[in-house]
Amino acid sequence: MASKSGLRVIEVGKIHENPVALRAVNKESEDYLGLVESIRAKGFFGAITVREKVDPESGTKFFELIDGLHRFNAAKDAGVTEINCNILDMDDANVLEAQLMANVHKVETRPVEYTKQLLRMLSMNATMTEAELAAKLGKSFEWLNQRLSLTKIKDDGIKQMVNEGKIKLTNAYVLAKLPPEEQASWLDRAITLPPTEFSEQADARAKEIREAHRKGLKESPEVFQPVAFLQKLGEIKTELATGNIGKVLCKECGTSTPEAGFALGIAWVMHLDPKSAQVQIDKENQRKAEATAAKAKREQEAAKKKAEKAAKMQREAAQLAAEAKERLGTK
Repeated sequence: MASKSGLRVIEVGKIHENPVALRAVNKESEDYLGLVESIRAKGFFGAITVREKVDPESGTKFFELIDGLHRFNAAKDAGVTEINCNILDMDDANVLEAQLMANVHKVETRPVEYTKQLLRMLSMNATMTEAELAAKLGKSFEWLNQRLSLTKIKDDGIKQMVNEGKIKLTNAYVLAKLPPEEQASWLDRAITLPPTEFSEQADARAKEIREAHRKGLKESPEVFQPVAFLQKLGEIKTELATGNIGKVLCKECGTSTPEAGFALGIAWVMHLDPKSAQVQIDKENQRKAEATAAKAKREQEAAKKKAEKAAKMQREAAQLAAEAKERLGTK
């Protein structure tokens, strides 16, 4: 990092957000709206951190945000036209390092995006080891390894669920141990199961796959098992008052004793009665069919691009040959 720095008041319009933002600004959150109202009522205190940059196309000078994304946006929404800025002279690697360190302890940081920038940091510093990066961030080597494992999750939809907190990080780390082609089929379990239970099931599957590879065998396809998760409280209350679902289930399943009826009721509450389980199985079969269709489409598109590329190369080769022949004919 260079030593040049300074504190200035800068017009908000001359400040640009960093194209790589580790945290999204939720402008609907109570905390953000409170921050806007506070700035509107009392003014902006403190300073954000920026660096000077030049637009390579227009040559226009501007300031790029390093730290203070939420305060910067709140100040704009509060109608502030000028803002205190701490100006630092930093290169891209140092900016990224500063952002990583500033956000490492903030729970609202998007895990997958943060991991992407961790990898970027390592790639920008070829001599830096993972242990050194962990030390810079004040984290353990195990923590960094867990974060980096999120790169093994390839599905964009699953990544988004991790970023939004719909999948707990503990479960996301375990999900990443499974092959990409199986991760989607474990999605419901990753969302609904507590970490201990999910880890036990997914680790067992990952071990099964490793053992098959070690023996030179192709692992057997995973057999989908319906996942236990609670019915909505409102639905349980409605059923308690009416008993409509219980009557149908007991009749269809042929329950002959109070014990069997009670067990069936508990199974329904956990989405494990025959009807609920079949819904989950049908959903999984549909997901597999869609995944197969999507894969076939990707392969078809790849084959088409390959054929187009080969045809283009043939045309270019034919054109070069014709031009060479023409040149030889004029000599």
